[in-house]
Amino acid sequence: MKLNRMWTRVSVVLFLCIAAAELGRSQPPISDLVIEHVTVIPMTPPAVEIPDATVAIHEGKIAAISRHGIDRTNRGVQRINGKGKWLIPALTDAHVHLENDRLLRLFLNQPRLPDGLVRTDDALLPYVANGILQIFDLSAMSETLAQRAEVESGRVLGPKIITAAMIDGVLPIWPIGLTRVAGNPEDGRKAVRDAAAEGYDLIKVYSKLDLATFTAIVDEAKKAGLRVVGHIPARHQGITEKFFQPGFDLVAHAEEFAQQTAVPDEAAIPRYVEMAKRNGTGLIATLSLDDRLLEETRDASTLRSRPEIAYLHPVLRTFVIDHNPYVAAANPDRVAYLERIVAFNRKLTAAFSAAGVVVFAGTDALVPGIVPGFSLQDELSALVAAGLTPRQALESATSAPCAWLGQLRNCGVVAPGARADLLLLDADPIANISNTRQISAVIAQGRYLARAELDRRLRELKIRRE
Repeated sequence: MKLNRMWTRVSVVLFLCIAAAELGRSQPPISDLVIEHVTVIPMTPPAVEIPDATVAIHEGKIAAISRHGIDRTNRGVQRINGKGKWLIPALTDAHVHLENDRLLRLFLNQPRLPDGLVRTDDALLPYVANGILQIFDLSAMSETLAQRAEVESGRVLGPKIITAAMIDGVLPIWPIGLTRVAGNPEDGRKAVRDAAAEGYDLIKVYSKLDLATFTAIVDEAKKAGLRVVGHIPARHQGITEKFFQPGFDLVAHAEEFAQQTAVPDEAAIPRYVEMAKRNGTGLIATLSLDDRLLEETRDASTLRSRPEIAYLHPVLRTFVIDHNPYVAAANPDRVAYLERIVAFNRKLTAAFSAAGVVVFAGTDALVPGIVPGFSLQDELSALVAAGLTPRQALESATSAPCAWLGQLRNCGVVAPGARADLLLLDADPIANISNTRQISAVIAQGRYLARAELDRRLRELKIRRE
């Protein structure tokens, strides 16, 4: 027995040594970093920009922000000249579907796709290259939890992954595996307890849930300390308000409100705003989702002409271009309906923002035509086109989602003590939101990734995915 225990201890030590060696090979060590003469947009109240600032980063955290420079005698520090550049928090996409082998099998209805089809680092690189260092995966599964562990361990460079377990009603819209099924309140409670035990961060409610089961899920999630995001069930039934109950924290799309009636009802927008504000329910706008669906429904050639399509996995790219259900359903009536959805979404989002209801930027990436990473830049522009200021749009992808998660001191801001997930931009995003595309470097937990390095990685990804 003693010998067995000794060999067990030796095996554990060997495993930890091997794991440490693998971790050391996976990502280079992070050196201290100083960015000098940069304009900081902190995204903290009172939101005053800090010109000609020096930002010191130590062990993946922001150590100090100064107007006086930092001691130059320390030769172990990587120094970056930020003159003529802007430093902002890295971005959050609050609505994505992160690809993995099983998701592609279920999403594409191709059960024979082989294992090892999706590399986690390939799936996450487009987010990093576009400055997105936090994502909400709203159809997370066990594979997603494994991908989250790969990032958190340092084996893979990627955004922080917030996981939501999806629960739908009887005859779910998506296959089991992508979603859990709850046909009654007790099933709903059990699904929440299971998700909590498995380590998910959020619960996502979906369209086929009945009111009683929805209510039980929200109640059980409160008991488990999990926030709830998702769809508004019972479309066209005139009971929208009944779903706005304490604990339903976030609606996953502006279009959820548009689809509560057979035809989008712009006259109902003030009532929707009042429901959400009274209940403390925020909104993930996903404006660019319907903008893009309208674009490709009008003109399918955009699926080939948009350069970001090249970064999709080839199996997914073939589906998007050749078997796209939105293109297949294209006709003048469909185009007219999408035009009404787009107009409604913009007015609703502007009204939510004006009323002080929290709005997040999200894209629903992996929907056909919505390319991970690249699509968030479209979303920020869409928010401004809807009437938000560039600062409000930037808040929707930085400080707002981090505050909602209770993590504002740690992410979504440029402040001492926060995680050093940052973007160095070549132009001022407050002057023009499209300047968030002008990324000079991404700083991922203190690791400096220059534009040239990001472009090199993207070129290699494009070759792998040809």
